[in-house]
Amino acid sequence: MRIEESAIIAHLAANLASGSQLFGSYDVIDFVDVVLEPVAAQVRLERMVLADAVRGDAVTYDAAYSFSVYTDLPNASPTEKVAAQAMLEDGITALLSWQYAPMQYPQMLDGLDTKFDGRVLRTSIGFSIPAHFAAS
Repeated sequence: MRIEESAIIAHLAANLASGSQLFGSYDVIDFVDVVLEPVAAQVRLERMVLADAVRGDAVTYDAAYSFSVYTDLPNASPTEKVAAQAMLEDGITALLSWQYAPMQYPQMLDGLDTKFDGRVLRTSIGFSIPAHFAAS
């Protein structure tokens, strides 16, 4: 069984504030784009860590994802800055309680380092979900 990134995004979107902007691994977050609000989140596949393998038959990876909140600080209002922190916390809560399969929950991991480039602040958490593959 594999959990598609779209299922992760759908679950998070259902648990974040209405109107939250949430992007996936292959989306670019560009605050120069005037359509983008000053706060946005992204789910991104960071790495696949080998968990178990049967040579020539099957393999299990822990698909390690980040959930990051990006805040365009010069353009974010005080209310939007509070909303950015709430978005991160809501994401944590949503992932902690998500039973993506019977009795199966994401493993919480360290997120990406908090980063500030002089304009955009990134805060992040990490989580992993097993991805099973079998030979046809």
